[in-house]
Amino acid sequence: MSISINDFKTNFNGGTSQNRFVIKVQFPSAVATSGSPGSVSEFHVRATQIPALSTLTMEYNYFGRKAYYPGEKQYSAWSVAVIDDTPELGNMWKMFHRWQNYINNHITNDSESFLRYKVDGWEVQHLDLNGNVVPLKSFKMFGVWPRTIMDMPLNMANPNSLNQFTVVFVYDYIELYDSGTQITTNVT
Repeated sequence: MSISINDFKTNFNGGTSQNRFVIKVQFPSAVATSGSPGSVSEFHVRATQIPALSTLTMEYNYFGRKAYYPGEKQYSAWSVAVIDDTPELGNMWKMFHRWQNYINNHITNDSESFLRYKVDGWEVQHLDLNGNVVPLKSFKMFGVWPRTIMDMPLNMANPNSLNQFTVVFVYDYIELYDSGTQITTNVT
């Protein structure tokens, strides 16, 4: 059976664009200072991804055959390439380093408080071509904290580029949404 180009065009509903996304965040209250963006709800990023999600497999041998069963859920780390904003726009580099210091102080090697360094509800929203209010897909993370703040290269040979740095986050669990409807609800 052959399909004509007109059949394809008639049945193609369009794709989604990689460059239409927004990240909604909230920093721990102790990380924010007056005039600082503790209440930042969005910040400028160059790139991110919706992390991989997998279920580990348990393998059992039974009469010369292998039986496979689902094991624990495993969430990949989430990395974000952050644009180094000026202090007037929030200075995200400073915010992430303050958060790291809150988790484990550089000088005293202690933590301010157990588990208060984690935040809930960080969300990546994949938007349609018009940036409508209801995102196409959403990935909401709970128990988020920055594991690694990568280096920020400085190079005089690159005069027409913005500084950026990558932050790698870990989180406890996720909720996934499709057009505003949660798809990771309890199955009954």
